Amino acid sequence: MRPLSLSLLATAASIAAAADSQRPKLDCKALQIDSHTYDFSALNGPHTVVTTEFAPPSYYNRTYTIDLCAPLVRKGDVDARFKCPEGTNVCAIKHHWDAEKKKSEAVEEVIPIAGKFGEKELTWEGARLKTEKEGEAGGVKITLRGGKWEGREQKAIVEMRCKKGVAGTEGEWEGEDEYVKGKRAAEEEKKEEGHNKDGDGFGFAEKQLKKEGAALIWEGYKREGEVDTLFLTWNTEHACEKAVEDKPPADESRHWGFFTWLVVLVFLAVAAYLIFGSWLNYNRYGARGWDLLPHGDTLRDIPYLLKDWTRRVLNTVQSSGSRGGYSAV
Repeated sequence: MRPLSLSLLATAASIAAAADSQRPKLDCKALQIDSHTYDFSALNGPHTVVTTEFAPPSYYNRTYTIDLCAPLVRKGDVDARFKCPEGTNVCAIKHHWDAEKKKSEAVEEVIPIAGKFGEKELTWEGARLKTEKEGEAGGVKITLRGGKWEGREQKAIVEMRCKKGVAGTEGEWEGEDEYVKGKRAAEEEKKEEGHNKDGDGFGFAEKQLKKEGAALIWEGYKREGEVDTLFLTWNTEHACEKAVEDKPPADESRHWGFFTWLVVLVFLAVAAYLIFGSWLNYNRYGARGWDLLPHGDTLRDIPYLLKDWTRRVLNTVQSSGSRGGYSAV
């Protein structure tokens, strides 16, 4: 029974690996969703939302960083304990905030929410969003998976909403954790203002530290069954309905298919005729060489017939172009 169990496990693993290899990779430059292609390459690089929480007597800040186009890479030499593992596309890091010293004191949690870990590719799903107008696309919803923390599955649901005139990088809040290609701008005064305003001793739940006109919005990080889910809304013009249909129009596809099949059938018919005729001549008459081909004499005469026909056409054209009659005296 043991060898059978091992073989079944090996078969299941091979099937899972094959399914994973056939899954399309997330290409932010040509993201195909429902027969449409979207280009989010302008949003390449890390983008961060920062939340704050007061659980008396402690304050906490949490940075959620996402890169749709590539795994996140931390800037500088950071201890592995204080950063998400290599291959992470969505990372959450919780900091303990010292309200008196006005700075982050320690890292409390590091959560890899989605990414490519080990041999598995980043798992993602996509669906178009609808607006109030029937049939009009209002953006796309992208679900990213792959992370695991404290035995719980992790995923991120990002709703890329169409908003014309908004690039998608506006009003971004720089967090405590720096990433390659990211920017850092201290917002200590706004952080202090947010902490002091709500620090009434009763605490407050996690909420986003948000600038006016922010494009990337934190909607929550919720525990649902056996999965923890990060919800983000990303307003950007790159999610608007300027997607290109991948499939050709139905009429063109049908006509091209018919023409292709016609050429294939004619070729097969000619090939079958020549092969069968050659086989028949060989077995019946013992023919060799050109004599194998059916109507071999006619085939040998084709170049001469074409030459003679071309000469006749040229003579006809030349004779019709010359003037007849008498010359004037």
